[in-house]
Amino acid sequence: MNFSDYFPQSSGLVKYQNNVGELVAIAKNFEVQVMETSTLRVLNRYQFTDVVSHLEWSPDNAFLLIGIEKRAQAFVKNVLDPEWQCKIDEGLAGLANCMWAPTSRHVITVSEFNVRLTVWSMVDKSVQYI
Repeated sequence: MNFSDYFPQSSGLVKYQNNVGELVAIAKNFEVQVMETSTLRVLNRYQFTDVVSHLEWSPDNAFLLIGIEKRAQAFVKNVLDPEWQCKIDEGLAGLANCMWAPTSRHVITVSEFNVRLTVWSMVDKSVQYI
C-alpha cells in the first residue's frame, strides 16, 4: 500500500471535480492549489489577500469558484487557462455565500443578512440583482 504525503488544508476546503475526480482543489489560508489526483502534481497555485472561505467546482468542471467572505469577494479561475480570471466584488453589501448556477457560466452571490441575491454572468459580464 502506498500513501501520499500529508497536504495541509483549512476549514475542510478540499474539493474534487464533480463526477470526474481527476483534479482536486485544496485551500489553505490564503492559498488554493489545484492538483492532479493520480500524480499529486500541482497544476495551479493561486494566492489571495485574505483567508479563503468557499471553494467549489463549476458543474462542467472547467472553472473553480473561490470565495473570500471577509473581503466580500469571489474569484473564478479557469483551470485550463491560467491567464483567464474573473473577480466579483460585492462591496458594502458583503458576501454571505457564493455558488454556481447550473449553466456553469453564472455565479450567484448572496449578500450579508440575505438582503440581496446577485447573478453574475461570465459570458457578457452582465449583473442581475434580486
